Order: sequence, then C-alpha cells, then structure tokens
Amino acid sequence: MRASANRGAHFFVFFTGAAVMATEMCASRFLAPWFGTSMIVWSVLIAVVLAAMSVGYWLGGRLADRRPSWVVLCWIPAAAGALIALIPPLGGLLFPRLSAGIMATPVNIIILAFVGVVAVFVPPVLLLAMVSPFMIRLLATADNTGRTAGSLYAISTLGSIAGTLFSTLVTIPLWGTRETLFMVSGVLILLGILGLRRKARAMPLLLALPVAGWLAFGGVIHRDETIVHEEESVYQYLQVQRRSDGSTILIVNEGGAMQSIARVDDALHPASTYYESFLLLPYMIDSFEGLDVLVIGSGAGTIPHWLAVHVRPDIPGLRTDAVEIDGRAAELGYRWFNTERDDARTIISDGRTYIGNTSEMYDIIITDTYSNQIYIPFHLTTVEYFTELRAHLNSGGAVAMNVNALSEDADLVKAIGATLCEVFPLVYIAHVSNDYNFMLIASEYPIQAPSADSMAVWNPVLEETARLFEPVFKTFDPEDGLILTDNRAPVEFLTDMMIFHEAAERAR
Repeated sequence: MRASANRGAHFFVFFTGAAVMATEMCASRFLAPWFGTSMIVWSVLIAVVLAAMSVGYWLGGRLADRRPSWVVLCWIPAAAGALIALIPPLGGLLFPRLSAGIMATPVNIIILAFVGVVAVFVPPVLLLAMVSPFMIRLLATADNTGRTAGSLYAISTLGSIAGTLFSTLVTIPLWGTRETLFMVSGVLILLGILGLRRKARAMPLLLALPVAGWLAFGGVIHRDETIVHEEESVYQYLQVQRRSDGSTILIVNEGGAMQSIARVDDALHPASTYYESFLLLPYMIDSFEGLDVLVIGSGAGTIPHWLAVHVRPDIPGLRTDAVEIDGRAAELGYRWFNTERDDARTIISDGRTYIGNTSEMYDIIITDTYSNQIYIPFHLTTVEYFTELRAHLNSGGAVAMNVNALSEDADLVKAIGATLCEVFPLVYIAHVSNDYNFMLIASEYPIQAPSADSMAVWNPVLEETARLFEPVFKTFDPEDGLILTDNRAPVEFLTDMMIFHEAAERAR
C-alpha cells in the first residue's frame, strides 16, 4: 500500500510541477506583446512567481498540519486548474486596453496592466506550490522524512523541466498559448478527479471550464476582417493584416508595430517607412557592380524583395543574403508579401551565429533586428558584434543599422552609435521615416548621401527617397554614449527607460 501511495504521490507532484512551469511560460507569452521579454520583465516575472511559490509552500505546510486530508490535497490542483482556465478570458478583458501599443500607453496603464497580469497568474501558481509540502505531510514518517521530501521535490523538479520543454517546444508553437493553458487546466482538474475517484462528485463539473474556454477562445486570436492570417511560431505570435489601401503588413505579437510590408505593385512611398532609405545604400559606396548585400533580420523579406525589384535592374550584379531567425516569418513572406525565392538566399539563423560561422564577404550589411517589437537583441549591438561585421565587410563597404527610438538624443541611439564609433572610423546618422526610425551607417571611408539629381539619372524610382534622405544625413557625434559590450549591454534597460520617460511625459 505504501509503495502504491508513493507512486501516486510521484505522479501527482510531477504533473503539478509541470503545470507551474507551463503556466509561467504562458505568462511570458502574455506579457511579451506589451512589455517584451527583456531582462527586466523576465526578472520581475520570475521574482513574482518565486514569491507566489514561497507563500504557497508556507500556506501548504500550515494547511497540511491543520487538515492532513487527501480530499483537501486533491482539491488544490483542481482549484488551480479552474483558475488557469479563466486566464484567457480575463486577459481578453485586460489586453485590449493596450491595443495602441506600448509607445502610446500612459505609465499608469502600463503599471496597472502589469499588476493585473501578475494578479491573474499568481493565484494558480500559489495553489500549485501548496502541493509538495502537503504531500510530504501525508506521506512522511519519523524515519523517512528526508527521503520522502527529497524524492518528492526531485520528481516535482523533473516535472517542471518537462513542463518547460513541452510547452515551449510543442504545445505553444503547435496549438497556441491559450490552448496550452486550457490543456494544463484540464490535466490539473483530471488529476484531482483521479485522486478522489468516487469522492469527486462535484469536481467533474470543473472540466466544463477548459472545454468551454477552448471552444470559445480557441482558434484565431482576433476576428478582425483586416486580419488574413495569424499563427504562433516558436519565437512569437505572427499576424498578417491587409490594409484598406491594399498593402499587407506583418505584426509580431500584438502591439501594432509593423515588421514587414508589401504594397500593390511594390510601390514606394518615400516618406512613410524606413525600408525605402535602405535602398539608397548601394549608391553610397564606390562599387556599383557585383554588390553583395547581407540583410540580418529580414522578417517577411521586405528589404531583400525591394532590393531585387527596385535596385537589381539598375545594378545587375547585386546579390542578397537574408538572415532571419524565425523561419515562419520568412515563409509568410513567400505567401503574403510578394517575396520570391530568387530575391535572396534565405538563411534561417540567429544573425550573430551566422556572421560568426560564415566565410562570406559583403559590400553592404544591413542589420534590422528586433525581438518582441521594440527590443534590439543585445548581442547584436556590441563592440564584438560590430567587429565581426567589419571582418566580413569588403573594402569600401558600409554597415547600416535601423534603431527604433523616440529621438536622436535617446540614450539608446547614443550608445549604439558610440559603440559603432569604437569599431569604425566613420559613423553617420539619418532620421529615415515619419516615425521613430534612425539609420546609423558605419564605414572605413567617407560616404555621402546620393543627391536627388544623381538618382534621377541612376534610378529615377528612388529620386524622391533621395530628396528626403539627403537633408537628414549627417555625421554622428558619439558624445557620451555608453560603449556596449558582450559583458555589458543594457539595451533592454535603455529601451524601457526611453519608453517610460516618454509615457510619463504624456501622462502629465
């Protein structure tokens, strides 16, 4: 009987441990669209979950001493499962308030939303943490307390590992975040039912919550008629929108920031996005023949495609390699964004990994990398990264980087620009769209913006782009910008501070 009870206990704590981490992984997916996955957000999320578990351990031990009952224990995961099933609908009430995106969100809404999200996830995690001390109280005797506690916590930790890997590698990318939560909810309720068996008369009714939630909230996340496709990849939530003007845009996560665009007949609108300005780069370096271009962070392929459509006919030798970490984003380009497979050689890889392992040399390297809309991955902003880029740059070539910032004086722009100045003798900057995009260009030799008159001769389709670009192109002054290294590159912090300071100003 004792061996059977131990096996049941191990089964019990394994799945409750898995549920804790699966829920935390889903919590990170809910937070990411509005708050990103920066070190700040992750540290707060982990700290709050650990605090909830700490309180749960304490409450579980006290409750077990007062009411050491299998009936009480089995109701704990069932109740946690019911709370988890409520997360998607409760989140649906909260998150629309942030639909305008974090840039336009007052600071009080940011704080309230974050507290609200944390409040939604803490109760079930707290309940699940009560299971292990409660189980120890029921099974331990005077001569086996250490062995019992050790084995239960070991099995619970193995469950946590399984819950982390299974949710992030299988259920979230294949089914979705909400579907994963409903699955976890159902498993926990079933766990309670199996534990109580005939005594669980009312508990089966709780299964209606995840079932109803899956039916009501499963499938598409939005039912807006402008949305033509959506899915969750391993890295992010991808949404394809068709605008009234016929253009198609890619949105990652749910904050509204555009990551790729396709227009009818591949038309250019010189002042509306920063992509057009990148098309001028081949005309800013000495060689116009046999140009090799690398685009790191190609998304659905806007820059490689527009280079092929608007520049390659004028420079027949132009060849492009496109690096994109999310293979699903690249595939969406072929389906929805007019991208052709011969536009570029597409490499599915992290940009730093690719540049560190390739022997290819390039005349132009464009880096346009973002994680969760607004955060440039820190390892793609450092002295070491730019040094690797320079090592793969042909003589006379240039590196160009898109930096999303509220102003040229933002600490983020200063830091990345100053870091480029540590590697390259010459760095330039240009405000390249109607919004918050700044292009930093680094080179070993002086370069200048092509004039509108010269573009009228070379490539008339880019004449107006050049007319707008030339007045904003200037030499970058490194001033007191922080030098970013692999050891210290607080890019997420600089981004968060920029946003919060702007939000605070708007809230006044």
